[in-house]
Amino acid sequence: MKHRIAGLLAAAITLGLMLTGCSNEQIEKEAGRYNMQTVQDGVLRAQSQGKGLNGRFLKQMRLAFAREQVNLTHERYSEDARGNISYQYLINSQPTQLITIHVFSSELELLNRVPHWYGTNQVAETSTTLTEIYNKNNASLVYTSMGENKGKYSEKIKILFTRILDRLDFPQGSENRGPQFK
Repeated sequence: MKHRIAGLLAAAITLGLMLTGCSNEQIEKEAGRYNMQTVQDGVLRAQSQGKGLNGRFLKQMRLAFAREQVNLTHERYSEDARGNISYQYLINSQPTQLITIHVFSSELELLNRVPHWYGTNQVAETSTTLTEIYNKNNASLVYTSMGENKGKYSEKIKILFTRILDRLDFPQGSENRGPQFK
């Protein structure tokens, strides 16, 4: 009889521990649905799939460049802990011709970061590299070219970047949402 009671007690404790473990796991999963991490994961997924505001902006930009026979290829994407996002493309698959788009969490962040990365001039040139920077609010569009073909797309890029920046709309209070086309 004592063995039977001990066995039932052990089974009840084991079952209780299993149910508690499942419950805790389920609670954590449910809590994850309502916290900021889940929201941030969804925003990141939407941006990388071209469904967020940045995705629509990037699609319009790629189309504008393609109309001028400047194809943006080999897209790369990165985001830092402050919410700043960067996209980088090769122009016509040429590794010496780069377009970089930075969408900063605020205009202040842009003013702190861009000079640190690229210097204080809108155009920076060395014997081997040319970098042209175009800023508006919290967005920065950067053209970098190197080697023999340094500056190959400068005129087209200047026209395209200027046109794109003129069309950008930054709704009040939405610095973190990124640019939108008017």
